[in-house]
Amino acid sequence: MGIPAPAGVSASGLPPQGDQANAVLSGVITAVGPTQPFAFRGPMNLVAYASNVQALTTVAGSLNATVANGAALAAGDAINSVNVPPGTTVGALAGNNVTLAVPPVTMPGVTNTQVAQIANLPSTAGLVGAAVTGPGIPAGTTVLQILQAAVPATNNSPGVPGLVQISNVPTAAPVNQGALPTFFTFARNGNVITVTGADANATFLGANIVYTGSFQIERSFDGGYTWVVCNIGGAGQLAQFAAGTPVSVTFGEPEKEVLYRLNATVLGAGNINYRISQTGGAAESLAIGPLSGG
Repeated sequence: MGIPAPAGVSASGLPPQGDQANAVLSGVITAVGPTQPFAFRGPMNLVAYASNVQALTTVAGSLNATVANGAALAAGDAINSVNVPPGTTVGALAGNNVTLAVPPVTMPGVTNTQVAQIANLPSTAGLVGAAVTGPGIPAGTTVLQILQAAVPATNNSPGVPGLVQISNVPTAAPVNQGALPTFFTFARNGNVITVTGADANATFLGANIVYTGSFQIERSFDGGYTWVVCNIGGAGQLAQFAAGTPVSVTFGEPEKEVLYRLNATVLGAGNINYRISQTGGAAESLAIGPLSGG
């Protein structure tokens, strides 16, 4: 996991709330120069990418939306917006008109052959109208209504499992559903969109969204005084990236107190979003070996 940098070297390692990593260095490069350093140890992930921020306007109950500048986007671009579920992409694009593509969700539930229902669902948000597939579910089955909305568990409450009515009675129900979960997949439709209005700060990401510039991965063995460009593979290739397209690599560091940073050597149009993260051995349920000590 992350280890605080030596005295005099700025560092940060706390992940955002809800993040599953336990050491994170992230930010946005907006000018030529280095990022904040941090001492990582063990396997880590690096992602760097450009993004496009513009207004996305949605209509509740519909997969049709509009954007401020469709020319900057392409079908398949990922969308990060409060107006759409996580994982949503640009399904189709015509001018500034967008057809949203919402990913299916799979979750455990319980059925029987007596009623057209799926019970014990951990979430029911946006499921009305969704096509359902799973063990014993007839082809063409959809969710007709939410009979009991799922309520997440909290520190003070065990929560309430969800119950939905479906259009067909299951033809078979797996045995021992209480002991072994049965999973059902819901292909959601426009009902998953619950907001009518604009998100002025919707973020779009994709291979077509690039920055103009170059950055490199560097590390220091002496507390941040000397920085050396890293290599990729065993042939001596430098860890330098100039294409402007997304970068996603995994690498590792066996030694303590070795600092890592990114260094933008050229930056024209666009910003570079970056993140280096890891989950240390001490945070794993079966943490053994030298990494479990940090």
